[in-house]
Amino acid sequence: MIFWELKKIFKCRIGLIVIALFIFICGVMSFLKPTLETENPYRNEQYELVKDTRYEKEIESNEEYKDIDFYKVINHRADHSFMSIVMVIILVLIFSNIYTNEKISGVDNIIFSSKNKMNVLYSKLALAIILPIVIYGFYLGIESLVTFVQCGKPVNGGLGAFRIVKNSLFLKRAFTINEYLLLKVGTMLLIFISISIFSSFFSFISSSSLSSISAVLMFIGVGKVCTLIRFLPNALLNILSKVNYIDLIFYPDQFVGIYAGDVYILGKNLDLINLCNGILIGSIFIGVILCVFTFKKILTK
Repeated sequence: MIFWELKKIFKCRIGLIVIALFIFICGVMSFLKPTLETENPYRNEQYELVKDTRYEKEIESNEEYKDIDFYKVINHRADHSFMSIVMVIILVLIFSNIYTNEKISGVDNIIFSSKNKMNVLYSKLALAIILPIVIYGFYLGIESLVTFVQCGKPVNGGLGAFRIVKNSLFLKRAFTINEYLLLKVGTMLLIFISISIFSSFFSFISSSSLSSISAVLMFIGVGKVCTLIRFLPNALLNILSKVNYIDLIFYPDQFVGIYAGDVYILGKNLDLINLCNGILIGSIFIGVILCVFTFKKILTK
C-alpha cells in the first residue's frame, strides 16, 4: 500500500514539483558553507569581515591542530534555514494533498467501498512518518558526499562539539561532535515528521487542497503568534518561544543541545529544552491519534 501511495504521488504534477525542489536545495546547499577554522577571518579598521587564507597550510601542519572541516560544513548544511524552509514546502505539498485530491476526484468513494479501506488510510499515515525520514536522509547522504569531495573524509568526530557550534557557551553539556550531530538530525526529523502528520490530518478533514494548506500554515505559525500575546503566563511564553515551528526552522542552533534555563510548572523546575523536546515528540503522537480518530469516527463512520 505504501509503494502504491508513493507511485500516486510521484506520477502527478506535485511529484514533479517535489523532485525539482529537492534537486534545487541539494544544489544550492552544496555551495553554502560556514567560515572554516583555517580561513582566519578578522575585522579590518572599517569593521569589515576579511578572510585571510594565507596561513592555512601553516595551521594544518601544526601538530596540535585537528581538522574538523567536514563536520563543520555538514553541521551547517544539516539544519540551514533555507533547507528547512524548502523541506517544509515539500512535505506540505505532499501531505496536505494526500487525501484531498482523492476526495475531489471521487476516488475516495472507491476506497471506502473496498474491504481494504482502513489499510489504505493507515498507509497514508505511515507514509507521513516514513517519507520525511527518507527525504531528509537522502538530502544528508547527498550533502555528505558533496562535503566529502569538498573537505575530505570525516575525522576527529570524537572532539568537542564546541568546535562546530556558534553559541557553544550555552551547550547543555560537553557533547562530542558526533553526539551533537546525531541530536541535531534527530531534532530536525521530529520537526519534519510532526509537520507531515498534521499536514495529513488537515488533508483528511479538509474539502480542498487550498483549505488544507491554509490550515497547515496556520498550524505552523500559531505558536509564534502566541508568543506575542503578553498576558499569557511567563512559563507558557518561555515554552512557546522555543518550541514554535518558525523559530525551530529559522534558528535551530538556539534549540539543539542548548541550556535555556528552567520553567516552573506544577511546583517543579523543568529543563526548558527537555520539556520542548517532549512536546515535539508528544505532538507526533497527538497527530497520529487525531488521524486514527478521523479514520474511525469521521471518514468510515
